[in-house]
Amino acid sequence: MALDTLKRNIPNLEDAKMLEIGCGNGSILSYLQQHGINMEGGDIFVEGLRFCRQQTAPVSLYQVDVLSLPFRDEYDVIGAFDVLEHIEDDDKALAEIYLALKARGKLMLTVPAYNFMWSYADESARHKRRYSKNDLVVKLEQNGFIIKKISYYMCFLFPLLLSIRLISNILWREQARSDRSIRVELKTIPIVNSIFLGLLRLEKWLMRYINLPFGTSLLVLAEKRE
Repeated sequence: MALDTLKRNIPNLEDAKMLEIGCGNGSILSYLQQHGINMEGGDIFVEGLRFCRQQTAPVSLYQVDVLSLPFRDEYDVIGAFDVLEHIEDDDKALAEIYLALKARGKLMLTVPAYNFMWSYADESARHKRRYSKNDLVVKLEQNGFIIKKISYYMCFLFPLLLSIRLISNILWREQARSDRSIRVELKTIPIVNSIFLGLLRLEKWLMRYINLPFGTSLLVLAEKRE
């Protein structure tokens, strides 16, 4: 979905210089790189950068803290995929990203949606928050960005995942939540996974034309306002 959104909204994407903040194991960076985007990566953890190096073609990698980026007017695009929810001062992170972007540079974000979806899984992942669409729009605009596209995604899976989280939070004791519930959410069932993959492909197609009204996560493309 991220690649499709970038291609449809950024002319001459192949000429753009893009930084992924929080590149982690390099899976997204490598995927975007393989599709012709000039990528660089940054992460606060050296271990993650080492693993990322093994997974990607030659690429510039930096150990950076998003709260104190060393870049100014450097990038055409910055991506932060499931990163912002881990940061206590997300306003400071957005301010630093703004400074690192060139004039009219683009920021692509994905974040978990809805505070009522908060559960053991968020605690285990050390999330600081989940986001509503309106709150995220306000936060981005206050930090100098213009929203170009914002959509929920994982829309078709939303009822199932919401049910799993609500039931597990009610029925399982605090000590048992993490182990049992995460296994339920992440359990691999080939036939079911094939259905889920098909639904995600349908969502990707729909998002070319509409913004989905609900889902477990949000995808945003924003532009630096001069």
